[in-house]
Amino acid sequence: MAINARYDYDYPSRSAQALYGDNIMVHLWQKDDLWFASPACVLVPKAMTWKDFYQTQFLPYVSANPHTTGGESYAWSLVDNAFTPQDDRTLEELGVQHKNTLGFARA
Repeated sequence: MAINARYDYDYPSRSAQALYGDNIMVHLWQKDDLWFASPACVLVPKAMTWKDFYQTQFLPYVSANPHTTGGESYAWSLVDNAFTPQDDRTLEELGVQHKNTLGFARA
């Protein structure tokens, strides 16, 4: 069955950051557990501190994995680049942008 390319595709994105106001979509991905391959996407304020993000978004996500408790140390990446979170800085200050992927693996 042939597939026709639509080179003139010019429709507005339905997930553009402008549609979310002061919020951004952030993807979470645990890189080191093939048994729990369940990335997630969360909608959070750009002005949320890392500490709040960790407590309200990350810990509930990681605690769903039977192989982790949330108390482990993690090596982080932001769009495949090494990333060092800081509790008192906002996601925006840390360089986290709309639809970025925060990857993590047990250190």
